[in-house]
Amino acid sequence: MTHRPVSTPAFPTPAIARLLSSTPLLLAMAGPALADDPPDAAAMELAPVTVEARQWKEDVRRIPGSVEVLTPDALDSPLSGGLAAIAKRSPNVQIEQSSVQTRIVMRGMTSANTALQDPLGFFVNDVALPHGAAQAPRLPDPAMLEILKGPQGSLYGRNTEAGAVKAASADPTWTPSGWASLSTGFQDGPDGWRPAVTASGRLSGPLAGDTLAGSLAFRAEDAKGAGLNRYDGSRNGAETGRWTLSGGLEARPDDDTDIRLKSLVERAELGKARMRYLSGPYATGRFTTNYNTPSWDDSTSAVQSLRIDRRGDGFDLTGVTGWTHYTRDFQMDLDGTPLSTLPTLSSHRDDALSQEIRLTSADPQARLRWLAGVYAYREWTELDFRIGTPRVGRKTDIEQTGLAGFGQADVGLTDALRLGLGGRLEWIGQSGRQTVSSAAGRMSYQQDLRHTTLLPRVSLSYEAGPDTTLYASYARGYLPGGYNYGTATSRDTLTYAPEHSWTAEAGVKASFAGGRGAVQFSVFHTRTTDKQILDLVPGGTQKVSNAAEAENLGAELSLNGRLSERWTLFGSGGLQRAKATAYTVNVNRNGALLPTDLSGNRLPMAAHATYALGIRYDEGERGWFGQVGVNGSGPYYFDSENTLRQSAFVLTDAEIGYRFASVELSLWGSNLFDRNVYTRAVRAPLGVLAEDGAAREVGLRVKAAW
Repeated sequence: MTHRPVSTPAFPTPAIARLLSSTPLLLAMAGPALADDPPDAAAMELAPVTVEARQWKEDVRRIPGSVEVLTPDALDSPLSGGLAAIAKRSPNVQIEQSSVQTRIVMRGMTSANTALQDPLGFFVNDVALPHGAAQAPRLPDPAMLEILKGPQGSLYGRNTEAGAVKAASADPTWTPSGWASLSTGFQDGPDGWRPAVTASGRLSGPLAGDTLAGSLAFRAEDAKGAGLNRYDGSRNGAETGRWTLSGGLEARPDDDTDIRLKSLVERAELGKARMRYLSGPYATGRFTTNYNTPSWDDSTSAVQSLRIDRRGDGFDLTGVTGWTHYTRDFQMDLDGTPLSTLPTLSSHRDDALSQEIRLTSADPQARLRWLAGVYAYREWTELDFRIGTPRVGRKTDIEQTGLAGFGQADVGLTDALRLGLGGRLEWIGQSGRQTVSSAAGRMSYQQDLRHTTLLPRVSLSYEAGPDTTLYASYARGYLPGGYNYGTATSRDTLTYAPEHSWTAEAGVKASFAGGRGAVQFSVFHTRTTDKQILDLVPGGTQKVSNAAEAENLGAELSLNGRLSERWTLFGSGGLQRAKATAYTVNVNRNGALLPTDLSGNRLPMAAHATYALGIRYDEGERGWFGQVGVNGSGPYYFDSENTLRQSAFVLTDAEIGYRFASVELSLWGSNLFDRNVYTRAVRAPLGVLAEDGAAREVGLRVKAAW
């Protein structure tokens, strides 16, 4: 039987209905803008956006690849914070923020369930996070957010097979400044509205004349959550407590040297009673669970970054030293019912040191622009995972060392045609040891992995005019091999090998209407081999194996426009077909493991269509401002067997406010029509378990700046 989690059973076509319900409001807001007489042309043009997607500064419109940017202005809203902002602006993206894991699924590419690594790389202040989005802190003072699509391995290496997200905290300012913000909201729970409070602030300015500046920012979040436990009546199973501290120092010892030290530390304490049964004898309603064991999830994430930029004669030198620290400890009711079972326990610690050095040609206008660099990292991982009744415990220690050399060149073949060549040679050595303890006794085994991978990239770009760039690229990506920390039963099942892919992409970037609008369109095709999948093995355990091939084909469109000096518009849309082309896996059928051919099935969390549309009004330093946005998705599956399906949905957010010089006040609402979009769904012996997505929330925000 196919179980289909449906967010809006009352509507046969919920996506269309919700989009149409939002259209009159969007048109009503846009109407006055279209009637306005435009001011001078310069004030109407979109501001140029400079990024470092290719490790040097350049206009985003000149990059031969798909890059989307969220500016600080776009991120400075209670509707735009966190990872959810990426799906609201970037097509062919799904976000899982569940009690089990956090991951970004881009262009249908994702890792095996609960794996330690992900094919979407996540960088904070130029430092790679080993566990990707799962250990990404919530920045109190975000700067620009860059979303790079397609393989980025030639420059960024491991875990960037699907793309990369580059987040950064704001640099210290050289004039005294500060701001403070308080947002109070209420979430629509199963038994009434639950309070949520977020406070944040920042101070920045010079510390020693014009040679040293500093900044300090914080963010504190306390939300009771919408959860209700039917077993004992508790209301804290979905609570959120999160505290983040961000500090920065910038030194300019001379005119040619910049030194930036940035530190981020976050502590999160979350309720973990969020999964509920949709079917079976223990089925419950939305946000209602039935746990007989306390369930909690505590984590700490720290990211330290030291970046030194030195400008020389003919080339620039950049060094980035990074240290990341991540711990996670949780206890979870294993079966989600009042039955007497032992809870699942996990203790996880990861530390990583990294060093990157880059040399870059100094002249951005030269016919030949080049970059060369080296990268090294060392990582230590400790995992203590205990599950089952009777108890089975696995302690796993993993040490990794990585070395890489990389480079790229951008050559002007003519005044309009440029050839890009890049490549990275990366070696990774991993050593893992696991000890299994159970009623049958103890056993230990270990396995080493050694991988050397070449990641080439070639691109062509053609400037068809001052406002139009055509491009094409072909690149290799890979996801390293790893360890089955939670399910291995022997040395043979402890490890799995890397997966590899090739991606071809072509697109166009253009400005129009005298610089008032910008559009980006791309098509892509990815073929993956040695794909890492979950497979059942005799005894009821799982392992990750390299037993599949997949194909992803799609198109994406992004649009930004200025309708008038006060009105701006953004939109995006994506189409994709992501499927397994060769996939045979063991599946439990009535207690027996049977080989099952899943070739032709859609890949998990890969919707055929996604889209977003928003409009913003802003009178400037004093006066009214507001925005309305909708983002939607076609249906997709949570599982490789394509039996657990999320229906199509549209989510609507809105904000309206007024600025009184240095103080602004706004009223905001997210998921205004209270649509339930599941973040996760899995099949269990007692039925289908699912986790409800974010509830409707409305709030009031006050922000003061000086």
